[in-house]
Amino acid sequence: MGRANMRGISLMLLVLALSLLAIFYIDAPTALWINANLLSYAPFRAYTHNLPSHLFWVVLIGSTFSFSFYFYLRWLGDHSPRRDFFLLLGIVLPVAFVVKHLLKLGFGRVSVRLWVSNPDAHQMQWFQIGKRWYDAFPSGHMVVFMTVFMALWQFYPRWRNVYFMGALLLAFALVATNYHYVSDVIAGTYIGMLVYWVTRWAVLRERKCG
Repeated sequence: MGRANMRGISLMLLVLALSLLAIFYIDAPTALWINANLLSYAPFRAYTHNLPSHLFWVVLIGSTFSFSFYFYLRWLGDHSPRRDFFLLLGIVLPVAFVVKHLLKLGFGRVSVRLWVSNPDAHQMQWFQIGKRWYDAFPSGHMVVFMTVFMALWQFYPRWRNVYFMGALLLAFALVATNYHYVSDVIAGTYIGMLVYWVTRWAVLRERKCG
């Protein structure tokens, strides 16, 4: 087994262990603490009460613009890495959106805010269809935005500190507003990275073969 495969398996096992640790020991105390402290501040609670997601539109607009730039560069005969960047981004965004949606349907985890108001609610409603408030795991925002951060990290490494801080702030905001559990964010981060690497391998391999 190659070294890259060993690293991949090790990372997967680490994420699995951290996610399970968070589910059993961290998620509930953190959510309750945030509800009792951060969300006890009335203006903050009111501001974060019903924030719109807009994730679908982010994906649609981001993918459309990426494909537009890709075909424009292709028309110009540009073979620079940025052409691969826009092609990859145009494909990976909708792929990540579909993957996160399927996983949410599969796990059917109760949302943090519903659970806080009703701690007796079952954490998982496996393979739920059409059940509102059962879409916490994994964090869709982390899945989708990690593909963007990873693409920027690979193609424009000069600003890696900015991308890292962006991912960190997004993760913190999702947990601090009680829209996601810690484990949702951990899993979403890993799944986004995995979706990026698999899509990157498939897309760029296909381009080279073509």
